[in-house]
Amino acid sequence: MLVLGINTVADVCEAALVEGERVVAHVSEPMTQGHDARLAPVVQQLMSQAGVEFTQLDRVAVIVGPGSFTGVRVGVAFARALGMTLEIPAIGVSSLEALDDLPREGKVLGVLAAKRRPPHRTWWVQQIVAGRAAGEAGELDEAGVVTLAADANVICGETADLPALSARAAAARPGAIAAALFAARLAAGDFPAARPIYVREPDAAPMRPVRS
Repeated sequence: MLVLGINTVADVCEAALVEGERVVAHVSEPMTQGHDARLAPVVQQLMSQAGVEFTQLDRVAVIVGPGSFTGVRVGVAFARALGMTLEIPAIGVSSLEALDDLPREGKVLGVLAAKRRPPHRTWWVQQIVAGRAAGEAGELDEAGVVTLAADANVICGETADLPALSARAAAARPGAIAAALFAARLAAGDFPAARPIYVREPDAAPMRPVRS
């Protein structure tokens, strides 16, 4: 089974191709904006590198957030369009489910930095059980994260600024490879929708009509 993974939620434009548990190819370009212009070329480069035709794909997985508002929209729109064109499932994987080397057993708390500037520093969190989300992603301050982590066996993600959790923490970032592997392991029909996860409203204000 060939699965394409897409990641545009953070500071990269990334695609990966996996077959079962084997990574076939991986392409990643650092960037903080411009994902809409680079995603298609990155995916095309990946497919060419692997020597695989789009018609050979069985599934496409996309990280659906939380993360960059614009990046999430770009990735989800691309995955949905590709899935419809190829008539294959477009599978949504949360940023916390797509953490690199996420433990597949036990209770895990996925943690990613949301607001990085003190004193209003916050983290996106999601409880993961047996490799699958056990609840919705949310945004908490440090005290909230520490409280929620009390029931977890492992804390996985961005925890450098959470010293109270360092003893049980493993550093990780969301990645296209992890997203593709996640989707490859799903049973047929057990496919989360490729739907954006927006934990909070976007920072950009909506445009107002210009009055003459």
